[in-house]
Amino acid sequence: MWQILRRNPRAFGAALLLHLILAVFALVGVDWLVSFDDVRGEPRVVQATIVNAEAVAAQVVARRQAEAKHRAEERARQRAEAERKTKEAAQRQAEAKRRTEEKARQQAAAERKAKEAAQRQAEAKRRAEEETRQRAEAERKAKEAAQRQAEAKRRAEEEARQRDEAERKAKEATQRQVEAKRKAEEKARQQAEAERKAREIAQRWAETKRRTEEEARRRAEAERKAAEAAQRRTEEEARRAREAELLAALDAEQAADDELSIYTNKIRARIRRNWVRQPDMGRDLSCLVEVRLIPGGEVVPDGVRVIRSSGNPAFDRSVVTAVYKASPLPVPSGQLFGQFRNLRLDFKP
Repeated sequence: MWQILRRNPRAFGAALLLHLILAVFALVGVDWLVSFDDVRGEPRVVQATIVNAEAVAAQVVARRQAEAKHRAEERARQRAEAERKTKEAAQRQAEAKRRTEEKARQQAAAERKAKEAAQRQAEAKRRAEEETRQRAEAERKAKEAAQRQAEAKRRAEEEARQRDEAERKAKEATQRQVEAKRKAEEKARQQAEAERKAREIAQRWAETKRRTEEEARRRAEAERKAAEAAQRRTEEEARRAREAELLAALDAEQAADDELSIYTNKIRARIRRNWVRQPDMGRDLSCLVEVRLIPGGEVVPDGVRVIRSSGNPAFDRSVVTAVYKASPLPVPSGQLFGQFRNLRLDFKP
């Protein structure tokens, strides 16, 4: 039973719960003969006739007593049935336990027999392997003995071959020594001849090298003197060119300054011609204005700005108006115009 419980505890628990429920019903005394209509409480339609009340009461009492007896008998029968089922379940459990124990015993016996058989097989296998090992060992020893005999025979043959080979090599060595001595004498003769020719070649090469180095030294000296002369000429020409450029720059700067003064005076004159003096303006007023121009002398719109005021707003406005009225102003063309693009004028009456 315990093996059944270990294998399927849920089935065992369900069976035990069912038996407990049946035992509770048997003890409580549930009337299994009550009809569904009686449980629901629905009225049944019967045909009745009017009889004596005492007789009806007696019949009712008798019927109730019969029903009570019937219920008691049914409860007793149910209790007996529940006890029988409980005993049968206990017997089944005991039988299952016995069968499980028997099966476990048989399984243990089978395992013991299988283990004994495996041990016998292992022993037989060990003996067979031992016999096989002994046979292999005997074969190995016999093979090693044959190999030792073959090795001894091979060594004897090898020693005889080596002796013959040594005698042959000795003869060949003697022949090689004679041939080597002849070749060494020939090589020494050729080497002496080669050394003589090499010394002659080295002497000619040294003479040629000396002459070449002397020639190269003379050429290098000539080239150095030529380079120094060329460098002196280049430095002299560069000095003269710098002096000429400096003079030209001074002349150009002087000419530009003169030209700038000419155009500046022309611009001042044109602005004065377009300037209108007011009666209340003094002669000591002056203001500095900045004028932006485009090539051709046109004044840029909103291009006149008072940088330093005279202190008299009317005078400042009259100067600005005169600049606009004088546009286009006389300006140079070309590169010199760049100095007039943003022109500053200190205007005095």
